[in-house]
Amino acid sequence: MGASKPLRRLAVLVAALLTGGLVGCGVLAPSRRSPGDNELRGVVFLAMGIPNDETIDTELMEGLKVRLAMTLQEFHRIHPQAQVQLQLYSEDRLPQEARLRGAAGTSPDLLLVNDSTAADLHQMGLTRKVRMPVELLRRLDHAAVRRHQSPTGEVSSLPVLLLPQLACFDRRRLPRAPETLDALLADAGRGLRVGLPLDGFNLAWTFGSLGVASSVEELFAGQPATTERRAALGRWLDWLKRADQVPDLNFQLSQSQLVNDLGEGRLDWTSCRSTHLARLRQDLGEHLGIAPLPAGPGGLPTPLSRQRVLAFGRDSSLEQQRVAEAFARFVVRPLTQRNLALQREEVVPVISSLRLPPGRKGTLRLLEFRSGDLQGEAMGRVVSRFLYGDLDQEGAIDGLVRTIQAKPLRP
Repeated sequence: MGASKPLRRLAVLVAALLTGGLVGCGVLAPSRRSPGDNELRGVVFLAMGIPNDETIDTELMEGLKVRLAMTLQEFHRIHPQAQVQLQLYSEDRLPQEARLRGAAGTSPDLLLVNDSTAADLHQMGLTRKVRMPVELLRRLDHAAVRRHQSPTGEVSSLPVLLLPQLACFDRRRLPRAPETLDALLADAGRGLRVGLPLDGFNLAWTFGSLGVASSVEELFAGQPATTERRAALGRWLDWLKRADQVPDLNFQLSQSQLVNDLGEGRLDWTSCRSTHLARLRQDLGEHLGIAPLPAGPGGLPTPLSRQRVLAFGRDSSLEQQRVAEAFARFVVRPLTQRNLALQREEVVPVISSLRLPPGRKGTLRLLEFRSGDLQGEAMGRVVSRFLYGDLDQEGAIDGLVRTIQAKPLRP
């Protein structure tokens, strides 16, 4: 597969960082020490998916390369006979590439990818399940593990990092972010320019604030649209209509457009993803404010985290499997998690006890959008028709239920 210029630049960055104990493009050099009987040995290939869309900022990915390079070095100190070669791939082509390489017997042993890509790879039969120690899984975010765990306890991938959803604002216009939905609407009524994304995925944080998260999760789980659950969707739509009537609050179809508007001074507050922070810091510098999303009468917000996971290749030798699984266990150790996250807002550890979102401890939800952003966009189209008056509330609720319970769309 031909490498794009960004991928080549990232590969050069990694190669420059992996010095001393490494050779080639990220291969750990073998040690001269004599291994013990149980010493790990062999070469494993770690494929890192590089999203070429706007969901993950390039600067953030470069930072992750730096931290991953350090992690590889630390792992090599513990297991000097284990070699790791880091490979960079365009994530949208990774399933196809893994299939082709699998046919040739050269598929990766480990893949660091978005959780949706990991699910696609496993459904295509390109990755395998592994059994991890129960005590290790208990340390991790329960929802993150559950998404990729079989009824027998095996996992098809292991969560490594969470990329949280936040509130971003311009400190020149807003010294302190609103902590509640009522405060947000009141500020917008006084001239604060607020932007909200018109899609279900990026608006899902309001489910918790409005107290409807449990009903929506039950609908996503395939449970029937009871009167109570329909009423919950109705309360959500009522609040969106109320927000739409505030003069300086605007809905946009694209979260990225809202981020651009904030960076260019056309907005004062919007929800954002941690993956947008590098871009916003470049635009706003010290004027960028970061805070938890507003709570509401229903409780804390339910921001949706994007998840980066390690998936396990199916064609590895027994020795490569041992090394791959040992590396996966190493990555989710508390110290490794701290080093990967570096206590920055962009990355949140998957160990619950280490997670400290900015401002206060919040709730990071992993609601099952079965078709990823496509399902969120479909929900947004229903909401848009409702706000424009093309659907009444009952029609909008019907449309949301159909969208939420639609069958997964997988390649």
